[in-house]
Amino acid sequence: MRWKLLITTSAAAAFIGFGLWCVVTIGFFGSATRLARNDAGLLASVFIPLVFAGLAAFFAYRHTARRRKMQALITTLLTILFAFVAYFAATALARDRFVIPRTYELRQAR
Repeated sequence: MRWKLLITTSAAAAFIGFGLWCVVTIGFFGSATRLARNDAGLLASVFIPLVFAGLAAFFAYRHTARRRKMQALITTLLTILFAFVAYFAATALARDRFVIPRTYELRQAR
């Protein structure tokens, strides 16, 4: 296995995917709470990191010679894991921007 390629590709894709999600969330909506009020926007924003996970998997698949499917799967899972870790880190650093409240908290805020 080419672990350097898998980890580097996964970290780069997670960084770009989560960064783009942050730009869309803060740029268009101002915070994740406002994004959560828009169901279509919230659903569409989930696809941003997933698209980059797929692109990273495709890159790993094309640049490896053996066990291509396994390495593509590992790259996808690592990218999603790194994006979750980045989201939790961003939540800890900027709680007012990135926390998506539960539905009953949204009803009380309206």
